[in-house]
Amino acid sequence: MACIRICIEHGARETSVQGVTPGKIDRTAALYIEARWPPPRRFGQVAPGAYVLVDPNAERLDGEELKQIASELQLRLFGTQGRDDLCMLTHEGDETEVLKFAVLPEAELLAMRAGAPPPPVGLTRVVTKDGVRELADWGSNPTMTAETEADPAEGPRLGWRGVYNPVAEWFEASQPQVLRRAPERAVLDDGDFMRSDLAMLDANVAALERQPDLRLQSDFRLWSLVRVSLKEAYQAKLEALPDGVVKQLSAQVYEVPRDLPFLAIAPLRDLLRPRFSRLEFRTEDPGFDVRSVPPNLIDGVVLQLSGKDEMQRLLNLRRFLSGRRQYLELRLRQGVTGVASRREFELCRELKLSSVTGPFVSKLSEEPLQDQGCPRADLPFRPAKPVILNQGLS
Repeated sequence: MACIRICIEHGARETSVQGVTPGKIDRTAALYIEARWPPPRRFGQVAPGAYVLVDPNAERLDGEELKQIASELQLRLFGTQGRDDLCMLTHEGDETEVLKFAVLPEAELLAMRAGAPPPPVGLTRVVTKDGVRELADWGSNPTMTAETEADPAEGPRLGWRGVYNPVAEWFEASQPQVLRRAPERAVLDDGDFMRSDLAMLDANVAALERQPDLRLQSDFRLWSLVRVSLKEAYQAKLEALPDGVVKQLSAQVYEVPRDLPFLAIAPLRDLLRPRFSRLEFRTEDPGFDVRSVPPNLIDGVVLQLSGKDEMQRLLNLRRFLSGRRQYLELRLRQGVTGVASRREFELCRELKLSSVTGPFVSKLSEEPLQDQGCPRADLPFRPAKPVILNQGLS
């Protein structure tokens, strides 16, 4: 996904080119880009002079193609006048960063062309009729964390929480949790998330080899799944899954935004849907648009509760639960994770949600939980082998 911004400078809007208004620029550019960006590529204008482009078959936009677009737009808009007045800036990254770039003031974009720092995340380029210049290295959506992972050679350490059905009062599965050491800071990029996802999958497969009757959940990050350069690693690992584990494994895709990006549909359908007994989305947005999801792609949506403000957490939970009727009509499961208090749990139970998990439901365990009953009055469940938290782990 990328954003193209068209910028005018040196007074071109007022004096250099008579009659070229922002409205004319938008109309001309939109028609031209639409003609140059045929399906399966997608295009849309999101703000004046800002156009979002999606190419599901490419990792990056083609610099030569961008240069040609800039040159031809220059001629269509200005002819031979104002030859240095138009420039394009492009920004490639995940959906959140691209949309931030789409609404930056034009003055900030022109300052980048003059040497000001570009956004710290993603790939930013200046495109003129004369060439393409990169302003930042690729680094899609790194996440700052107050924790540093253990030695990569050792792999991440995992703990487990139970996934609880509040209607049946039954632990139906176990969810791995990646544990990291503190207090150093680290930057996690798409590849780091992929390695963590695949390490979790390996841990699940190993646990099933020891106890074949377990039901386990694996997590996959949406923005890593859609990276073309990472697809082969995911595909190789998923295709190597042993026969017979599919019915014991479910998948949750995390960091899902309110509106599912078009470019995510194919990886989800081709990589995950055939290989897991259940596929769910995990989102922090209580207003997730479940009707935007293609039919038969997923089995449910799980809200991730976060933050320390209890009132805001309850408001987010109530908003998510207010869409219960839609989920019932679509025959989709609705769950909540991160449940930390009895008030949160009781809200989920009253509406008969399919699953809840979090610190209130079960403490971290060194081993996956077997399917077992547990009266809700006995929550949180305390395993026989708890994870020790007083050695710098959480």
